[in-house]
Amino acid sequence: MNGSANTLIEKNILLLGAGNAHLRFVRMHAMRPQPGVAVTLVSEANVIPYSAMVPGCIAGAYPRDDITIDLVRLCRVANVRFVADRAVALDPDARKVTFADRPEIRYDALCLGLGSLPIRPPELIGAPWSWSIRPLHALLQRIAQLDAELRSGPRPFNFVIVGGGASGCELALAIAKRLREHKEFRVTLLDAGDRLLPQFPDKADRIFRALFAERNITLKLNARVIAGDANTLTLADGTKLVCDAVLWATNAAPPKLLADSGLARDANGFALVANTLQSISHADVFGTGDCVSMRDYPALLKNGVYAVRQGGVLFDNVARFLLEKPLEPFVPQKRCLCLMNASDGSAVFCYGPIVWKGRPARWLKDRIDRKWVEQFRQMSALNESAMPTEQSPLMRCGGCGSKVSSDVLSAVLRRIDVGTDPRLILGAHAGEDASVHRMRPELFGSDPAKLVEVQTVDYFKSFVDDPYLFGRIAALNSVSDLYAMNARPFSALAIATLPYARGPVQEGMLFELMSGAVQTLKQLGVVLAGGHTTEGAEMALGFAVTGYAEEDRLFQKSSLEAGDCLILTKPLGSGALLAAWMRGACKAEWYEPMMRHMLQANDRAGAIFAKLGVRGCTDVTGFGLAGHLMEMLDASGVSARLYENAVPIYAGFAEVVGAGVVSTLHKDNAKVACRVFWCTYPPIPRIPGRDIACHSSTPRPSREDGEDEFPAWLFDPQTSGGMLGAVKADQVDEALRMLKEAGCKNAAMIGEVVAVGDENSPTIFV
Repeated sequence: MNGSANTLIEKNILLLGAGNAHLRFVRMHAMRPQPGVAVTLVSEANVIPYSAMVPGCIAGAYPRDDITIDLVRLCRVANVRFVADRAVALDPDARKVTFADRPEIRYDALCLGLGSLPIRPPELIGAPWSWSIRPLHALLQRIAQLDAELRSGPRPFNFVIVGGGASGCELALAIAKRLREHKEFRVTLLDAGDRLLPQFPDKADRIFRALFAERNITLKLNARVIAGDANTLTLADGTKLVCDAVLWATNAAPPKLLADSGLARDANGFALVANTLQSISHADVFGTGDCVSMRDYPALLKNGVYAVRQGGVLFDNVARFLLEKPLEPFVPQKRCLCLMNASDGSAVFCYGPIVWKGRPARWLKDRIDRKWVEQFRQMSALNESAMPTEQSPLMRCGGCGSKVSSDVLSAVLRRIDVGTDPRLILGAHAGEDASVHRMRPELFGSDPAKLVEVQTVDYFKSFVDDPYLFGRIAALNSVSDLYAMNARPFSALAIATLPYARGPVQEGMLFELMSGAVQTLKQLGVVLAGGHTTEGAEMALGFAVTGYAEEDRLFQKSSLEAGDCLILTKPLGSGALLAAWMRGACKAEWYEPMMRHMLQANDRAGAIFAKLGVRGCTDVTGFGLAGHLMEMLDASGVSARLYENAVPIYAGFAEVVGAGVVSTLHKDNAKVACRVFWCTYPPIPRIPGRDIACHSSTPRPSREDGEDEFPAWLFDPQTSGGMLGAVKADQVDEALRMLKEAGCKNAAMIGEVVAVGDENSPTIFV
């Protein structure tokens, strides 16, 4: 959770949706953080395009990167927790939001910025040929995919846009320009009214009619769609219209989430808010943008310009609400500037009765749009200052006095199903201080005589600001040591530290934390038998894990032999990327795939290695590849040669290391560099029966260019890293095939084990 280590977290603000008002809220929070208040932003996408620039991007005026806002970086810089998920239910009476793929989040103040969806016939929602204008990132992908398909296989294509408002008109012109090279591509725009842009003066209608005629865009008015299929749309007058794809840019419909929420709504289903932006039924719920209707301004257009101005009022009013102070009203401007891209180097300027088209309008639009995006792309982290208060964490008790209160712990245990196991007699739900296991050997394995118990412990502070994700990864990291020994974990004891916070806030954090951990443990057949909680400056979590194994099948670091091939099951680089994330310098496109790999358990990889008869194995974690490999080499009395170009590396690792960002543990890990040497390789022989070539086991002399800086991935510490197994040469292809089929898509043979040579001690050659 976000918040200063010296500030007691008192309140949680939940921003649902990444609309313009919420983006401004996040920026203002970065500049004026509220002491004791934690903020969470939820969005299904971790990178969002700015809606006003989407037509320009489609038409080729902007590369996609120029119009997008990276929510992962923005939120990290602003000290706001970012959650990428979809909200599926809202209970304002219980003050909680339920999500598709993570536990519920409770709040003290909720802000709705969910946007809207286009109105369309229910039976046409979800069809692959029926496209929605939102989400915008999905629309950009579909347009790019259609362009690629028509380039590779030209064919007649009838594209229909339904809706003659500003969005529909801009998109019609942009799509027609983007796909104009496809001679048989046709664009048709339909609208149920008798003119375009009814909210603007007649001149705007005439300008766009002329533009459509110039671009060969067919316009059909008084054309209301009532049905359709993959080939045709049916209009209200019975007309059948040939259609290969349809894009809905119709009037706004409220998000489904609001329907069963219990919030007050207007006649059209939008959340009804007062001029303070508060729900008229629930004072702790606020709303902005397209998903709400203002009681005092029922005719207010759903325009992003208003949402931008609402953001400042929202930020101030939420702060006032939490401090129980009077709120300020939002007063929309009487006239609002609208600039519509004509996709020909000009734009249409509309302000009240004034309408004109020209290149200066396009210049003005470009300047305004770029300024909006750049303020989020170039935000710098601001230092927080926290004044000591009477509830300063520095004054809170240590030792057993620092334990999380019993009511918080009991409340969370009632909400989480930690699972059961016939070997567990007493555990967390029994309220005992220790867990009790039944030790009849037949409960553990088929051959009791070979049964051994395996135990490990792991504990570290949070490296992400989402307790749920941290709980999942911490559990995976803890059980990984057992998989690296070919042992099967069955019970775990948790050791959790929560940041200083008010009781209900701590309960929410602990619930998310342990929900993630228990989800992972249960998926792996591990029961949470109990644990211990305490509070401190930072969130931390670990587990003492107990498992069992057969003694003669254990993986051991001392079992490497010359000629073995080294297989790594996950990429390297998480240490530097997480360090970059801490600095707000890790892009979403790097962060998301790294997290996906970190959330992958090592159980399948361990089972595959066991099936192949592997004996030498470890998991690559805090000491980095070089450190953990050197442990194996020392134990086995051999050396190893790594194939630099074969090592899988996370995207973005080279960029952040090149910028000087590495983990704080990197320097200590690099102390093993005195036992790493460059070498050049002689001609590469091939292993009989295999397509993969291996290097000779005889190293050449060190490089002569004086270069002694080894690849950073050698020493980068990994969290929830992959397995490093020593596989016989004739099993490499089979091992890689099985690993990839099991989900280890980046598994690779990264080197080979060689005999110790003249160096007289185990060495790593690169």
